[in-house]
Amino acid sequence: MIFRLLLLLPFFVVNLNALEPTNAKEAAEKKAAADKVTAEKFAQWKATLPVEQQAWETVLEQNMGTGFYLPLYQADKLKGRVTAWDYVKDDPKLPRVLLIGDSISRGYTLATKKALEEMANVHRAPENCGPTANGIKKLPVWLGTGHWDIIHFNFGIHDRKTALPDYEQRLETITAQLKATGAQVIWASTTPVAEGGMKDATDADLIARNEVAARVMKKHEVKINDLYGAMLPHLAKYQNPKDVHFGDPGYDFLGKQVAAVIGKQIPLLTTINTATMPMGKLEKDGYGWEERHEAVLKIKDELNPEIVLIGDSITHFWGGLPDGGKMGNRGSESWQSLFGKRSVLNLGFGWDRTQNVLKRIALGELDGLKPKAIVIHIGTNNLAGTVNARASTPEEIVAGITGIIEQAQSKCPGAKIILMAIFPRGKTSAEPKRVILASINAQLATGPAKLPGVTFLDITDKWLTADGSISKDIMPDSLHPNQKGYKIWAEALQDALEN
Repeated sequence: MIFRLLLLLPFFVVNLNALEPTNAKEAAEKKAAADKVTAEKFAQWKATLPVEQQAWETVLEQNMGTGFYLPLYQADKLKGRVTAWDYVKDDPKLPRVLLIGDSISRGYTLATKKALEEMANVHRAPENCGPTANGIKKLPVWLGTGHWDIIHFNFGIHDRKTALPDYEQRLETITAQLKATGAQVIWASTTPVAEGGMKDATDADLIARNEVAARVMKKHEVKINDLYGAMLPHLAKYQNPKDVHFGDPGYDFLGKQVAAVIGKQIPLLTTINTATMPMGKLEKDGYGWEERHEAVLKIKDELNPEIVLIGDSITHFWGGLPDGGKMGNRGSESWQSLFGKRSVLNLGFGWDRTQNVLKRIALGELDGLKPKAIVIHIGTNNLAGTVNARASTPEEIVAGITGIIEQAQSKCPGAKIILMAIFPRGKTSAEPKRVILASINAQLATGPAKLPGVTFLDITDKWLTADGSISKDIMPDSLHPNQKGYKIWAEALQDALEN
């Protein structure tokens, strides 16, 4: 038997060899045949898609070219793989972000999308964007007809041999067109390349183009995401040998850098309601936002609270668990008087806006809890505009509070929601924020206060003297209550919690 197999072996070798291309022409023909089969199967798959997604796939086919990227993309989709060019169905509550760039940009697209999940609809241009000359030609196609809130872009590696004056002129044209869209535009410096990484380029080529780009961006007041500087110390770790590209860890690193820069711009956008978008810590405060969140997750299930308080520093400073330390326990007497031995979880976080509360709920602070009542007092920090987040309008704040109520009821069905009117602030009635707070509270009373299971409690008058001022005896800083002030809140809550 073995002897017979040995006799047949040359036949198998010859036939196997016959399957291999013998020259470049034959190899190209075999690849073309395989790509044709892939394209036919892809067309069948495409026909099953919704009309909007079919339109996107058509744009890809028209712009990616048939030689390299398109067959790879089609093969990936037929295998059910997620790619950088996948169709994005926008969540209308989130901003639209466009990534423009070459294969490096494509490489970090998925990591960027993951990092900005629930914060943005992240799209990328429908091709490997190549040099600035291609950008001038194809920019209208990449921008499409929709509105963009943020555009993150780069040209550099493919312009490594473009004359610097030509590169600057083209970059000027592209930047001006991007700015004209009304989007927040961010330039990404071109990532470095190790010596020998490209046969026709050196790191000096890329440095020179980054310097030109920096000059253009300064002129147009465009923010710069310095990916060159971020990657340079880690180049040996992340860049593929003798290549400008990176492995998955490198693209993950770059994606997080891109997402961090984009993420800082999202709270400042005026084109969407940022008060309804879940966001992590935005401002510096007297403790670690993340640490307090972790403390909540550690104790909440064991505490099994009968009552949950949700809010900002006004709630946090009252007392209870997690322990507020030196910052908290300013109303310990009224806390004990009101709650006694009842189990209470304090979800007040300093500097929190409605969007921060929504993020904390999304991160699990209410998961698995079955409280009888949830007290919500949030929104005053939404009035503050800082370098980290813009001020919200009354309508936006009401929408944010409504979202918190909906999430609280979804996580803790059956819990009674006690919605507090936002407390007054400022020494006198002339404080400009008083008018805004009055508008918000009026909208709360006629909006979310009417939702099933919600009790609205407005104790504004209890904080004010006859002339509309706030006494230092109850709010020393005209914002945060002291022991006497928290007693006012406790007495008002007594009946609401009992009934």
